Amino acid sequence: MKNSIKNALIFGAGFFACVLLTFIVPLLVMAMGLMDMSASAKPSLLEKIFAPWAFTNSMEKRAPDAKNPFSNDPSALASGMAHYRENCVLCHGAPNVKPAELAAGLNPPVPKLYTDDAQSLSDGKIFWIIKNGIRMTGMPAFSETHSDKEIWHIVTFVRHLPKITDAEKETLKPAASDTEHHHEGKDLNPEIAK
Repeated sequence: MKNSIKNALIFGAGFFACVLLTFIVPLLVMAMGLMDMSASAKPSLLEKIFAPWAFTNSMEKRAPDAKNPFSNDPSALASGMAHYRENCVLCHGAPNVKPAELAAGLNPPVPKLYTDDAQSLSDGKIFWIIKNGIRMTGMPAFSETHSDKEIWHIVTFVRHLPKITDAEKETLKPAASDTEHHHEGKDLNPEIAK
């Protein structure tokens, strides 16, 4: 009888220690602000390992196993390029088209969608990413502002990115007035500049 009580106490202490280490310690670390959540902080080794793994598993479970119904539609390509210029080139750029300056401050770094890594994803996975976004990366969910048809058009253009023409590259580049900016408080609202 004494052995079973002793074993129960050891088990209970071990269980309590596991709960403490698994839940309470990480919560305390976050509650005390010990975890740097800024975009300028480099990701930890655990984040580098587990975030991509968790994202890939989430995408595998949720992304449709679908082919792009507009893959050979020239009007979808034109529509997709217009949406890409308006919403995507700012962060992702294109071949010989630099992303906007702000993309350099995103963490994790923004993928270049014309590379083999991005192009190796299925149409359904690219659609799912565009539609749903990716939490804590800066990638928004386009489902709030775009129809499924428009999202498929964007997928059509993303697939076309590795082979865009010089004319398309020029279309994607920002106008000269779009690239003008100031870093020293110039032209700020006087109330903000104080």
